[in-house]
Amino acid sequence: MEIQNRVLEYLKGSFTSDLKAGLITAIVGLPLAIAFAIASGVEPQMGLYTAIIAAMLVSATGGSKYSISGPSGAMTVITLSTLHSFGLEGILLAGFLAGVFQVSFGLLKLGKFVKYIPLPVISGFTSGIGAMLLIGQIPNAFGLVIESKEQAWETIYAVVSNIDNISNTATIICIGTILLLLYFPSLFSKTKLIRSLPPSIIALVLSILIVLQLHTNIPLVGNIPSGLPQIQMLDFNLELLIDVLPAAFTIALLGTIQSLLCAVVCDGMTNSKHDSNRELVGQGIANMTLPFFSGIPGTAAIARTAINIREGAKTRMAGIFQSLILLTILLYLGPIAAFIPKAYLAGVLIVVSMRMINVDEFKTTMNISKMDSAVLLVTFLLTVLTNLVFAVQIGMFLSIVLLFVRLTNVIDIQTMENYDITSGINATIFADPYLKNNVLVYTINGPFFFGAMNVFENKINEHMNISKPHIILRMRYVPFIDATGMERLKSFIRSSKKQRQKVYLTSIQPEVMRVMKSDQELTELMEKQHVHVFDGTQEALEFVKEENDA
Repeated sequence: MEIQNRVLEYLKGSFTSDLKAGLITAIVGLPLAIAFAIASGVEPQMGLYTAIIAAMLVSATGGSKYSISGPSGAMTVITLSTLHSFGLEGILLAGFLAGVFQVSFGLLKLGKFVKYIPLPVISGFTSGIGAMLLIGQIPNAFGLVIESKEQAWETIYAVVSNIDNISNTATIICIGTILLLLYFPSLFSKTKLIRSLPPSIIALVLSILIVLQLHTNIPLVGNIPSGLPQIQMLDFNLELLIDVLPAAFTIALLGTIQSLLCAVVCDGMTNSKHDSNRELVGQGIANMTLPFFSGIPGTAAIARTAINIREGAKTRMAGIFQSLILLTILLYLGPIAAFIPKAYLAGVLIVVSMRMINVDEFKTTMNISKMDSAVLLVTFLLTVLTNLVFAVQIGMFLSIVLLFVRLTNVIDIQTMENYDITSGINATIFADPYLKNNVLVYTINGPFFFGAMNVFENKINEHMNISKPHIILRMRYVPFIDATGMERLKSFIRSSKKQRQKVYLTSIQPEVMRVMKSDQELTELMEKQHVHVFDGTQEALEFVKEENDA
């Protein structure tokens, strides 16, 4: 009875809005699904299979109820690259393994760590993929029959070699599509009836009419088989599995980044909150399922998701309706694809690629930081000029280097001479002649890790000529300490002991103290009182005074 009431409540409340949103999203997503499949080097129907299955599964199981998943520009380049290297079996297996990775990311609750990947790396990847996608569409835009190339320079060379075969009709269709997509919404924003029409569908209809009327000989999509995909088993060949692992991880990483970015966009548009780990599990389930139904790797698509939200989606059912409508089109309207010119699809993908190249992010990064600019440009150029797997590997390495450099720059070690001598600890020290002449205090700000050692060494060397028997290290602002930091701290304590200097550690954070107590040698140094530990620096100063008075 409760289920029946919920169904009735849904039918009265959200059903109409979800159905409308699903319908419009499906209409807009139809040419994109076909275009992304062709750009990926696979059959057009594989893009539709991906759009249908991915959207349905992720809508049902993901952590963002508004996200629409399917083939996307971000996946196109890596899919094409993997296809060139390992064939269709390789890309299907890579997609499955990527799904396994994504489910593992979600179960291990790694979703939150994606936000730590620096923007220059993400922007460099995204813009590089956009540039690759744009270059890859040049042959279709000019009506040239050229096999998809893995490298951008190969595509450009092939276009230049076939420049005499450029079709004026294809070029006009492509340019017209681009202009319609870019300017139609603003030109008819005040005309209610027309502005609700998706410009991609208007461009599609006009392109098909041109083909039918002119009987022109330009490349067309061709017949798409009507009917459901056949279930197929994958080739779990161990050698192939090992070979495609890097590509699978890259697919998983790119899919994870784009899906979670899309979820953040959803939150901003709807004032909702997504579950990042559940979203990764949902995306992983979809990618593990797709290869068995001839689907290529998919991810959440920001453009289609935004349309879904703008058209009034209320629940997850909007994404499921979108899949059912695409399935209906596949079953009954597949033959229409025989008249879709590839030049039209090129125009659609060129607009998508232009939006992926975020010029504003480039300008902002260039103005803010030279280091960020270098990371962005290197990642961008590697994505365009090499293969995406290598670009991802170098990009992640650069992100680690960037983090290391920034953490090192955060480190600051100061002596008490930098502070006001009339207040706080300095007031205590300067009020007592013994403390003033015999105590040296260092305040460590930032993580005490391997990157901080150079800063620590320099500061210690600055004061080598100052020989004082009591050295206090204030550690209130040390959030963590690593193995290198521990070794350097112990070395400093041993060196001070040989010079008859006593070391005091004060205001240690609980997590840092836990790490220190786990080290047997440091624990022994504490027990033998070669190093003293106090909750506060004032307590340490009192101890030094009492010890001197005694």
